[in-house]
Amino acid sequence: MSKRVQRKKKSPALALRPFWFAICVIAIAAALGGYYAATWPGFFPKRIVVSGNRTVPSQEIAQRAHIAADANVWLLNTGAARRRIEAIPYINEAWIHRSLPANVRIDVTERSPYAVLESSSQTVLIDRDLRVLQQLDRSVTLPKFIVPAANVPAEGAFIKAGAVQRLRDDYDVLTQAHVIVRSLSYDKFGDLLATMPTGVRLLLGDDTDLQKKAALIPPILSQVAAGGRRIAAVDLRAPKTPVVEYR
Repeated sequence: MSKRVQRKKKSPALALRPFWFAICVIAIAAALGGYYAATWPGFFPKRIVVSGNRTVPSQEIAQRAHIAADANVWLLNTGAARRRIEAIPYINEAWIHRSLPANVRIDVTERSPYAVLESSSQTVLIDRDLRVLQQLDRSVTLPKFIVPAANVPAEGAFIKAGAVQRLRDDYDVLTQAHVIVRSLSYDKFGDLLATMPTGVRLLLGDDTDLQKKAALIPPILSQVAAGGRRIAAVDLRAPKTPVVEYR
């Protein structure tokens, strides 16, 4: 009875043994090629173009991107550069595009001033998302949200105070009802107060039913204006029985 001789399979390392020298040469060549490509001056930034900005200078955006003059643009961490640019208070979003051989284009969208927030300690310009755009030391033609106790964060941060968020939403409701106001605040009882550009005060009470109250304001103002009388205030705290105060 013959015995079968079972051959052992060669291990992968043993099978590749004849090619080790060639593999080492290829690996070294690849490493040298990678190093050369990474340090080749031809991939250093030749031109950085910024577009989409109106408020923030292009130079500031390019500097915040922090693209070194002797760095390979194709190894640039675009995510980190984008986040640095978006940390600028007025920048909403940023995109970084690269093209051969080493051109960089930065596209941005900017935030728009929406209102002024006045606290007991400072006055700042904010956008619709309640991001602090800048400290304010001059008068602007934007609605003013007055919240004395508001904790105002640094420029570029977002305001989390619930009272400010409510005033923002209340302002939107009034605007949708074509009621233009100059300032909004809450009294010590939490009732909503508004002042129109004409100086007319609106006593709006609880803002949970603000949409219904806001719809009453234009007809009341139109009716009184037709009579030639000057209004000092409109009290809508009891919307079923509005009260008009005259000057």
